[in-house]
Amino acid sequence: MITYEDELKQEAREEGRKEGLQEGKREGRQEGKIEITRNLIKLGMPLDFIKKATGFSEKKILEIKEKLEKE
Repeated sequence: MITYEDELKQEAREEGRKEGLQEGKREGRQEGKIEITRNLIKLGMPLDFIKKATGFSEKKILEIKEKLEKE
């Protein structure tokens, strides 16, 4: 027999799983944008172009560029 408490636990697990999947997708998109930014920097694209293409701030792009130069 499934109790009300069991149903609540199952709903909470499902909600947690959904939230985890959404967070994973957000992180994946962010990593993809970082990789695109790195590639655009390597190609020598202007900062304004990279800002428009990625939506990143100038500060974020310069941080990525600095890390790239250290590699």
